[in-house]
Amino acid sequence: MIDRIWLQPPLAIARLGSSPMPCDNYRYGPSDLTPRGTGKTTVEPVESLDLAADGTLTTRMPQKVRFKDADGWRPVCPFFEVHGSWTTADGEQRTGVLTADVLADFGLGLGDVRWQVSVANLKAHHITQQQDDRVEARAEVRGDDHQRHPLAGHSPQGTANPLVPAGKSLPLGSVQVPAQNAELPELRLRFTPGKGFVYGPTNLAELAANTGYQLPQERLILNPAAPWCRLRLSDISDDERTSPPGLFAGAERQIQASLGMVDDVCDGTVAVTLPGGLTATARIVVSPPDFAPDRRPLVSLADGLADRVKRADVSDPSYIADEGQTALEIRDLFERVLETMGNMNVDVQNQRVLDTYEGVAWTVPEPLTGVLLALTDRGRRRHRRFVALEALEDMVREQPDLLDRVVRPPAEDLPPSYTDRRMPIGMRGADAGPLHLTRRQYDLLTAWAQGLRDRTEPGT
Repeated sequence: MIDRIWLQPPLAIARLGSSPMPCDNYRYGPSDLTPRGTGKTTVEPVESLDLAADGTLTTRMPQKVRFKDADGWRPVCPFFEVHGSWTTADGEQRTGVLTADVLADFGLGLGDVRWQVSVANLKAHHITQQQDDRVEARAEVRGDDHQRHPLAGHSPQGTANPLVPAGKSLPLGSVQVPAQNAELPELRLRFTPGKGFVYGPTNLAELAANTGYQLPQERLILNPAAPWCRLRLSDISDDERTSPPGLFAGAERQIQASLGMVDDVCDGTVAVTLPGGLTATARIVVSPPDFAPDRRPLVSLADGLADRVKRADVSDPSYIADEGQTALEIRDLFERVLETMGNMNVDVQNQRVLDTYEGVAWTVPEPLTGVLLALTDRGRRRHRRFVALEALEDMVREQPDLLDRVVRPPAEDLPPSYTDRRMPIGMRGADAGPLHLTRRQYDLLTAWAQGLRDRTEPGT
């Protein structure tokens, strides 16, 4: 009997791309960010799966990773794999990937497997709170159906002015169940996201006259009478849910009204069901292409999840006492800080702050010969030193108040300005406030620094 099933991964991120060829699998390779190293973060290909239109699945080892080709960005198209635990006829308990053979042992076939994928783009609905502006898609696929199934986004047709009118659909991607073979017998489903296109109302040319917003005629499919297409910025100016309020086309000063444009980003759930009520659910999230795949952010999704489930670790003295493990985490953080510095124009961020809040940004230094971005160059040179832990440790020992002065505590209230000179400077978080480390990252950093000082011989 199959006792339990689950999907791996429980959460996957797909990335938009207009190329018909999915991005190959890759991982971060050995990177030499030491003071005398190359300064490069590397990625290296790993075994990838190719899924043909008829469901044939094959493996391939890429020679190199290509993020873009002549057709545009290659989408990231994750697979979901069914795992489970079951009891064999002789009473042995097993755990692993479900295959057609495992199903056959319990009198089941691929046709008994049911996949349900439900995704939605609720950006417009989030702002207007009108059911008319919901865009949702659903696909149900049997385990023995290996054709590609589109995820066609529709709005509720029982509403007064649905954003996606009857007879039209907003493409949100597709799903496909691979055919099993001797080499790849596992039960899987692949999710392919949209192409990264933007769609608008049929009267966009009239609404966006002299603004530079233009879309191909075939993508002007939305209902101009929908609430999203008639929204004015003043309608949401006092709504805290929409802060910052200007994150849509048309919020500019010369327009002050929504142009009714919607992209093909979505998120939702992937579920698989077996006879007897066994169900497993995972989440799928679609995001824009990663324009800097070799630059890791200083606060990642993994950091956010670790902050939720592993925050208490860094309050345990025994965890901090493990100097090797703690040092690896700190070095990884400062490597990612350096990579973030290598991916942003600090001079522009600094000027944006100067234009808004006087006295809280940096004074731009005199640039060195041949250097165009003086502040960016200085930041990269200084942060390059800190990936050598010895240099960072010496600085923390010599300046006990260093972290208090240069690192912003999490969720600190900073009225009337949203930023100051503490790191990371000039960067906003998702809540429109200043970006900061997670509580776990910050507590680990301060505990590590305190441990260094505690172990420093007085007078040295």
